Amino acid sequence: MRRLYSKRLFTVLASAAAMLLISSLCMAEEPGQGLPGADFPTTDNFDSFGMIAKVIFFLVIIIFLFFVLIKFLAKKNKGSLFGNSIRSLGGVPLGQNKSIQIVEIGHSLFVVGVGDNIQLLDKINDADEVAYITDLLTSSKDGQPGIASLSSWISKLPKRKKEMDEEVELTSSFQQVFHDKLQRVTTRNKNVEEWLSDQKQKDRLNDE
Repeated sequence: MRRLYSKRLFTVLASAAAMLLISSLCMAEEPGQGLPGADFPTTDNFDSFGMIAKVIFFLVIIIFLFFVLIKFLAKKNKGSLFGNSIRSLGGVPLGQNKSIQIVEIGHSLFVVGVGDNIQLLDKINDADEVAYITDLLTSSKDGQPGIASLSSWISKLPKRKKEMDEEVELTSSFQQVFHDKLQRVTTRNKNVEEWLSDQKQKDRLNDE
């Protein structure tokens, strides 16, 4: 769909540029008209220079439009794999045929280790962190400052992963303790209900 839109935009701009060029050339071929009742020998020369200036002006506009169109298409297609759904934002080389790549899928970032095989290292869903890393990789024109900052961020991944594992372990432990406590309370309530039921039954037998 985007390719079709780009082709249509390119065709419209090319047609407009051709019409401007043809109209300017036609105007340049028409003889100039002087002022009524005035007979100046240099009027045609002034008109010719004016037409030449118009032709040059329109040519500059056409070149500018083509330049803007090329930059627009290059920016749209930069780093795109499948439209805008998947983008490769960059990576850090770690050695021969080994690197860490940042891939954007939807609103999430995936840190992928690429070597003999491809392994998912981390998934980032936090909106602030996604925006920070995306700006980090796209703000620098030559890419060097962004890559350096990205390398520093990637070096913290083992610590981040360890913290996440500890958090998961702590959460699992808490859930286990909570489950045990809840089970004990349920058992205790059941025992109390059974004891109360036995007491009521005994009282009823005693009354009889």
